[in-house]
Amino acid sequence: MSKKDKQKFKSSIGFTDLLFNLVIGFVYLFVIAFILINPISKKGDVEKKADFLISIEWDHYLNDDIDLWVRDPAGNTVAFINKQAGLMNLEKDDLGFNGDEVRMGNITKTVQLNREVVTLRGIIAGEYQVMAHVYNKLYTVHNGKPTKDLPGTITVQVIKINPYNEVFISKYPYSEAGQEISLVRFKLSEDGDWLGHNTLESSIISNGQVDATRPRGAYDPY
Repeated sequence: MSKKDKQKFKSSIGFTDLLFNLVIGFVYLFVIAFILINPISKKGDVEKKADFLISIEWDHYLNDDIDLWVRDPAGNTVAFINKQAGLMNLEKDDLGFNGDEVRMGNITKTVQLNREVVTLRGIIAGEYQVMAHVYNKLYTVHNGKPTKDLPGTITVQVIKINPYNEVFISKYPYSEAGQEISLVRFKLSEDGDWLGHNTLESSIISNGQVDATRPRGAYDPY
């Protein structure tokens, strides 16, 4: 074999090696990308349960402090005095206008929203009881009238997150501080299925009685 032929042969081998290394590199990058896009499932991972939100909202022009109370089937009760109980969490203790102002540098923004939310981060099968306590009606003026003397409306919602479904919504009037209002009682299965609700009265608020002046709601048997 001539010297010229040997040089040509060497050049071909080098090109083949380079091409082979490039192919291996692309395959390696593809495998890494595939693993990142589709992570390997761990044996024993817990299947996520359906989560729920329970919220109350009242007239945003009223400077009223209303508290949401929820008791689960195990007897755990969550409210402003106990913001975490069992699998439930009170996300915000709304105090009316207090805390509605948000300062961002030299700018002050007022978010006039009266709302409290309890999240269920897991399911305990059985009945949940939901109540509202009109803790205080504070003085301010709306349309020339003191809001402390104005009646209001509480809207209660129960929302299933996954899949999203507004499973219950209702409105209840209130007029004075100290009222304790039964909003709804509902039942869930172990898998988070909605098994029904009723509006029978509850008494889960510490050291108090439910509002006897509110008419009983319609009963929806489980």
